[in-house]
Amino acid sequence: MNCLRRCALAVTLLAAAPALSAEPPARPAADAQQLARAKGHEGLKLYGADRWQEALEAFQEADRIYHAPTLVLYMARCQRKLGKLEEAQALYEQVLGEPLPDDPPPAFLEARKDAEVELAAVRDALKPAAPAKAGAAPAPAPAPADEARRGSLLPAGLAFGLGAVGLGVGTATGIMSLSKVSHIKSHCDGHRCPAELEGDADTATTLGNVSTVGFVVGAASAVAGVVLLVVRPGGGAAPDTAGAAAARAPRGVAWSAGVGAGRIQIKASF
Repeated sequence: MNCLRRCALAVTLLAAAPALSAEPPARPAADAQQLARAKGHEGLKLYGADRWQEALEAFQEADRIYHAPTLVLYMARCQRKLGKLEEAQALYEQVLGEPLPDDPPPAFLEARKDAEVELAAVRDALKPAAPAKAGAAPAPAPAPADEARRGSLLPAGLAFGLGAVGLGVGTATGIMSLSKVSHIKSHCDGHRCPAELEGDADTATTLGNVSTVGFVVGAASAVAGVVLLVVRPGGGAAPDTAGAAAARAPRGVAWSAGVGAGRIQIKASF
């Protein structure tokens, strides 16, 4: 508000202040003075309403009619508000560089003082950012070496999951096959069995075969899981663990159970 009052005073002084030129100019006509004063007041209202571009045009028009440092100061302020810092700098420098009359109005002196302060701020804003010193920028944090080198655990997890399923199927069907064998054995006389048990014998044989396949798949998947855990896809072998893990890997287990006419067979291999 103090700036607006000072500018209003400067606009009022337009009619009384001498024109700034090398030769004493002729006094403006009364209608020109009124027009300049009206344009200056219009610019103040627009500036107070944050309508920077319209205020700039009003101050420029008033300055063309009758030049005054206060008008140039507000033109610089409008350009600064509009983000045009280079144009604002030139106008501030114009305020500081133009000569004043021998007995200048106080508003002209205050305009020069304000221009000096505001010009310093504009120059600071226009300074380019200082380049970073060599080696000063922090190096980006590297990805964890172990994780980057060793790859993903997902394939190993899938292999272990498949192994668990295979072993589960092998165990369940093996138990069912042995149950069938026990049932058949209880109804057989030595090595001779009733003919009606032939279907049960076939079922026991099928279950035994499924159990064998389940254990084979489960064991193979478990071995694959251990290998994938040690040597992960997309990475290398974990240090000091590949040999030990491989040595601990199970070689495989297979079970089978079956029944034929007059015989019972259970077989396990490691």
